[in-house]
Amino acid sequence: MADLSRIHQALVEDYRESFVLAAGQLLAQPSWNLEATVVLMHLNSGAVTIGPVCNLPLWLEHLPTELDVFVRLQEQGVSFEEAYAQCLAEQGQEFVDACETAKQKKPLVTHDNLAELTALSQKGFVREPRELLALAQWSDHVSGFLVSCEPYL
Repeated sequence: MADLSRIHQALVEDYRESFVLAAGQLLAQPSWNLEATVVLMHLNSGAVTIGPVCNLPLWLEHLPTELDVFVRLQEQGVSFEEAYAQCLAEQGQEFVDACETAKQKKPLVTHDNLAELTALSQKGFVREPRELLALAQWSDHVSGFLVSCEPYL
């Protein structure tokens, strides 16, 4: 975990100008809502997206909702085969279609992950000093972390 923390800190330093801009926007917001500012660092291209948390589903390729139960079952330790059979029995063709879509698009997050990131943004907003949600999009995953706005005051 310490390594990931160091990586995140290095990213914040590398993208400092973006964090100054985003922190200013977040600090200007009087209360948390889905318009709260977040920073998404696209590490493959070096680009940065700054905008509202409500845009996360637009920015991050995510699994179809029909696969949420399947992912939860696997996280609970249910084998792939058992989870697949259960979801197929419950959802039928919709589940099969969602699996095919996921194979083609290779999404990095689930709807649960999007909800967790939104909750993290809200948690950071109410902290003192206020913290900004930062996301690092790697080629195979997305990591989210909070960054204090204090250095950017």
